[in-house]
Amino acid sequence: MQRLFLREKPVLALLAVGEMQSAYAAMIGKRIDSTFPHTSSILSELETQGLVRSRPEGRIRYLELTDRGKRIATALQELSDLLQRSDAMTERLERLRKTALLKEGPGAAFRLGPLRRDLARLKGQGDATLRKSAEELDNEIAAFVRE
Repeated sequence: MQRLFLREKPVLALLAVGEMQSAYAAMIGKRIDSTFPHTSSILSELETQGLVRSRPEGRIRYLELTDRGKRIATALQELSDLLQRSDAMTERLERLRKTALLKEGPGAAFRLGPLRRDLARLKGQGDATLRKSAEELDNEIAAFVRE
């Protein structure tokens, strides 16, 4: 099971089944940019694991998440959101760092005050590496303002 979710396409396939109404293999394949045979293989494995169930209607097998599949899809979506949020906060820190480097000229200390407020927010969120980087930049700005 772990091997299944440490790869991108199975995760995308599970999330796509949960997001789409009346999903079927060809639609999922197109959505996750995967070949039909590969998508069918992924969906078969998801069904074997009890995460997806299919119901045939004519020539099409429609897919839906099981209760377990819904719980796992929710957890994977939350993880994805968390990872993306961390990237956004890292980008925000880099923008703050570039602005802080422009500390020359009149009123520089006044420009740096709002940066410290933004850094305080970043220090309260994110992972340990982001907090440490935000703390270091905040210390640099504080030292400049004291000069």
